[in-house]
Amino acid sequence: MSVFWVFMKKSSSQFLMFGVTELLQHVGQNIRTARIRRNLTILELANRIHVDERTISRLEKGDTSINFKNLVTVLMVLGLEDSVFDLANPNTDELGKALELQKQPKRVRKMDKLSDDF
Repeated sequence: MSVFWVFMKKSSSQFLMFGVTELLQHVGQNIRTARIRRNLTILELANRIHVDERTISRLEKGDTSINFKNLVTVLMVLGLEDSVFDLANPNTDELGKALELQKQPKRVRKMDKLSDDF
C-alpha cells in the first residue's frame, strides 16, 4: 500500500499530496505535445475554449489551480476526451477490486424462502 505525504503550500489553507505537482506537470506536458502536433498556438487553443492564453500556459506547466472544467474542455478540443473516462475507472482499479473481494463473505448461507404474506 502506498504512503502519502502531505505538505503545506504558500497558503496554510492549501495542502497538496506528495506527487500531485509532478502528475499535473506530466499531464500539462502531454497536453502541450498534443497541441503542438495539431499545429495549434496557445492563443488558438485558448480562443476555442474561451479562456485567456495564461490559462492554457498555466495548464501546460501543471499549475495546481487549474479548473477541472478547463482541463476537460481542452482535452475535448484536442480530441482526447476518451482519456477522461479512464480517470478513476472502477474496471481498472485493481486495489479497489482486491479490497472489495476481502469484504465478501467466505461462504454464503442459503436463505429461507421468503413469504409473500403481508
